[in-house]
Amino acid sequence: MKYIYTFLFTTILSFNLQSQGNINGAITGATQQALIDFGNKSTRAPQPLNVQGTHYFDADFNIATLEYFGKELNDTGYMRYNAFRDEIEMADTPSQSESDVILIKSADVIPLINGERYEYLPYRLESGNAYIGYLINIFDGQKDKLFLKKKKTFMEAKIARTSLENSFPPRYVESVELYISSNGSTPVKLKQSKKSIINYFGDNSDKVKKFIKSEKLKVSDLSSIIKIFEFVENL
Repeated sequence: MKYIYTFLFTTILSFNLQSQGNINGAITGATQQALIDFGNKSTRAPQPLNVQGTHYFDADFNIATLEYFGKELNDTGYMRYNAFRDEIEMADTPSQSESDVILIKSADVIPLINGERYEYLPYRLESGNAYIGYLINIFDGQKDKLFLKKKKTFMEAKIARTSLENSFPPRYVESVELYISSNGSTPVKLKQSKKSIINYFGDNSDKVKKFIKSEKLKVSDLSSIIKIFEFVENL
């Protein structure tokens, strides 16, 4: 069975890991152990059937590659992001509906899934508390780096107490947040509002304001936000 683990084969050789080699196409010894260590088998319980929604923004296993210690590997495989568990799931084929193989969480192992770059980084919540998890890099400038955090949160069932209230089943609620890193600092939350984004650019805020107006950009649209950062990058 060929997991995405094969990504590591050529890289492992280049890093001169101790190995018993490749015998008749079968990976053995320390090389085999390195491949196994790259993905962890999960013993978690399956997603409950009586909960509305899923753990995923996209439940399909999409084509993926890996960047390992800064080097993008040539082989491809199939992965998807579990936004509830904050995990990258790995599969043999795109037709799988479930997988118990989870990509190891490391800042040096970066999956690129269907064109999205997932970086395992510390980031700071609005409360000031630090957390570590997967952020999608959507703008990678010389000074500023912009990240997207996709989340699924479990909400308990709500039973209406009166005819004026609505009942809700147990469900997963999705949300998306923006995080910004300046000069390599820990990413912090950036409110997705026109005022917050304009004010972020300090001395360039007037130029950004004029640019937003002239281009008729809407900060509710991620592509517009990226255009704003690209504009400032080229000032």
